[in-house]
Amino acid sequence: MVHLRQGLSIVEVEDGKVILDTRRGVYWHLNQTAITVVEELGRGRAFDDLISQIVLETGADEGRVRSDHLALVEKLRRAKLIKGTLS
Repeated sequence: MVHLRQGLSIVEVEDGKVILDTRRGVYWHLNQTAITVVEELGRGRAFDDLISQIVLETGADEGRVRSDHLALVEKLRRAKLIKGTLS
């Protein structure tokens, strides 16, 4: 399961949500899609189910949605914001 790494939390701010590193006082302002992905995967939602919902809601091409969101997860992982696997 994918989840925020220890010491991070999602905080509501005036114009949306940010991921706050409480140890270092650093924050990342992510777009709504990225926040939703982190929140849903952190709740234990399967990646494939999340992709299916996005495709259903938007009518976008499933292959494109999948590749875009895999790239997003990889960027979040490289930034050390999330841990875990998509299985």
